Amino acid sequence: MVMALRISRWAPQMAFAIVIANVVGFSAGAQAPDARAALITVTVAPDTVTIGELFTVRVRVRAPKVATVTFPDVPARNGTVDPIDPRTVEEGPPSDLLDRTAVYSFVAWDVGARGPTLGPVVVSVAGQERSFNVGAASVIVRSLLPADTTERTPKDLRAPLPLPGKLWQYLVVGGALLFLLAWLWWRRRARKRLGPVDEAPEAWVLARETFKALDTLALADAGEPGRHVIAHVDVVRDYVSRRFPDLKASLDGATFMAVLTTLDFPIPALRIGALIDRDAALRFAQADITPDDAAALVAEARDVVGQLQLAHEARMRAVERPPRPKRR
Repeated sequence: MVMALRISRWAPQMAFAIVIANVVGFSAGAQAPDARAALITVTVAPDTVTIGELFTVRVRVRAPKVATVTFPDVPARNGTVDPIDPRTVEEGPPSDLLDRTAVYSFVAWDVGARGPTLGPVVVSVAGQERSFNVGAASVIVRSLLPADTTERTPKDLRAPLPLPGKLWQYLVVGGALLFLLAWLWWRRRARKRLGPVDEAPEAWVLARETFKALDTLALADAGEPGRHVIAHVDVVRDYVSRRFPDLKASLDGATFMAVLTTLDFPIPALRIGALIDRDAALRFAQADITPDDAAALVAEARDVVGQLQLAHEARMRAVERPPRPKRR
């Protein structure tokens, strides 16, 4: 009885203490997350590479769900460890925490323990910000050379050979002159042994051979009287250009006739002008021509070449004829 009274007497105080404890516990569980609760892990794969081989550095952050994570930027190239790709960010599986991983790719160019130095990871929660230093993530870099050459050091450079005095310059110049004289002597002797070099065929010989070839083709008999005339006019133009260099075969009809009037041409200019005009009409205007007209133009072209050759031979005989003795 006395025990029951005592319990009933302290019951109100005990109930009040229980309520206060529940309120305090509820308040502690409802407070904002702390940025210091973030967990940072850094992994490197593979841990051993060869020179120029790719390796990755993964920076994983696990923090409260409402946190904002800022990963370090890709470090600059330094010639020893260089980044090769931009940074990528991977999201972890769904959970009550924020799980995010930044992936960096690098290659190393020197043997030994090498690795990039990353900046800090910044975690912000409800205006509270904290930095976590990542530091250097190193790998072991092996050489590509065989094992029996990695410990060898190249020898020092040898001193260059001393140059001789100025005498060698005179010897080189003299040797070059002797070589040049010997080459000239050999070339002259080879020319004498081989005889004169064949020159281009003479204009009249070439014209006659071309006329014979056109007779063999027989373009007029094959139904091509226009082409037959054009081919003969080409022979006339080529012959004239060889005898008179100013009348080039590439000149158009008007220019050809303009130059022709300035020369001492042995036959009337109208004869060759008529051939050139018909040639232009057949060649560029696709004019029609009968077989009889074609035969007449072909005969005229051959006669023009023959008359020019006769005039050329007469001129050459006049040049080669010795002068007559003067009468006393």
